Amino acid sequence: MFKPVGKIQKDHGALRVVVDGWKLGTLVIAAADVPKMLNGRVVDVQFVQERPGRDVFIGYAGTARISRSGKAVNVKIEARLMTAPLKAVEKVIAGEQAAARLSSPAPIIDADREQAKSIDHDLVRSFA
Repeated sequence: MFKPVGKIQKDHGALRVVVDGWKLGTLVIAAADVPKMLNGRVVDVQFVQERPGRDVFIGYAGTARISRSGKAVNVKIEARLMTAPLKAVEKVIAGEQAAARLSSPAPIIDADREQAKSIDHDLVRSFA
């Protein structure tokens, strides 16, 4: 099960990765890296900060690559894995589609920890 967490858009020749809640700048896959990624290489995702009165700062944010199945683009920012359908990303690159949905797998539930809790641990126990 996947939940939407952002989108991938074309920005000139580069790809802009928009992640909900990301506030450290704009995430970008460089234009020169897009064809490398489509050919199966692991490429860097950079964040770009434009600060008034200062030079633009570009830093490393994560990686992007084609999935093992070859049907998706996987983007890893910090420890967060997100994925977008490859066909949708190719349409974005070709200018046929405005954006490709970026989704994240649902978190894995630790069954042992959940079963260790009492059955009524989160019940409200007052009549007020």
